[in-house]
Amino acid sequence: MIRTKPYYRLIAEIFAVVIANGIYAAATALFVVPNGLITCGTAGIAIFVNKVSGFPIAVFTNIFYAVMFVVGLFFLGRKFAVTTIISSISYPVFYTILEPHLLKVHLTDNLMLSTIYAGLLIGLAVGVVLRCGASTGGTDIPPLIANKYLHVPLSLGIWIFDVSVLILQAFFSDKEQILYGLLLVLIYTVLIDKVLLVGRQKMQVTIVTSKPHDLTEAIFSDLARGVTLLHGKTGYLERECEIVMTVVSPRQLYRVQQLIREIDPAAFTIVHSVADVRGNGFTTVTEDPPRPSRTPPPDAAPSVEDPAPTEQDGKQNEE
Repeated sequence: MIRTKPYYRLIAEIFAVVIANGIYAAATALFVVPNGLITCGTAGIAIFVNKVSGFPIAVFTNIFYAVMFVVGLFFLGRKFAVTTIISSISYPVFYTILEPHLLKVHLTDNLMLSTIYAGLLIGLAVGVVLRCGASTGGTDIPPLIANKYLHVPLSLGIWIFDVSVLILQAFFSDKEQILYGLLLVLIYTVLIDKVLLVGRQKMQVTIVTSKPHDLTEAIFSDLARGVTLLHGKTGYLERECEIVMTVVSPRQLYRVQQLIREIDPAAFTIVHSVADVRGNGFTTVTEDPPRPSRTPPPDAAPSVEDPAPTEQDGKQNEE
């Protein structure tokens, strides 16, 4: 039976989306607007369309958001639609509230500092929103669709889309502003990638050992982690060997290494950093079936391969 709490998790995700949009609005009011940094996303496309055709920015923005919302609903599902509506509402509300107060603060006139801090805060905010399965609306949706159906990394898709928007604005903007805009995009896409992986990174430990069962029992009892047993052969001496593979959290890695030293100091160990792990014990929790016994019960019948010794066999041995 899978133990899940969908309602609690949904409430937590909605709360995180709202707070993240507050951070996004604060970053815009503190660093982007006061220093005239170039924006990407829907606003950047709207500015380009306005320069080329004179089409009103506000009207284009609303139409673009509506079209992207319908596309996202069709390709990404209802949960995405609900959280995206909340995100699309909370950002303008937060910005309207925070703008009059934060614009007066005016922390710095330094464009480099503004670019760095805006990138860090926007990357944190957008990363949290995307991790909750939502979107800030508009240009986040095509990268999400590409990630779901084409397996394009989310941060890479966002970076490509935003850089394309910056290139469109290059025809109407100062060259130095474009350079700062590229740096801003680079910072927040890197941070988005980091936020999406926080807490998901695991360590895969592969152990070539002469004591696989002892190590397996130690990992079961001490760390409560699963183990996969593999059969292998050494390359130089071509000896048959057993391989133990397990996935643990970074905190548990030291304890695994300690168990290896205690049980089989001669074991050959390989440690890999794993970006994400899916399955029982990590993304789901299910009741484990009873483990098979490693030793046959006392009243078990002897196997065909190993017949029980008879009296005649004993007499032959004595002779």
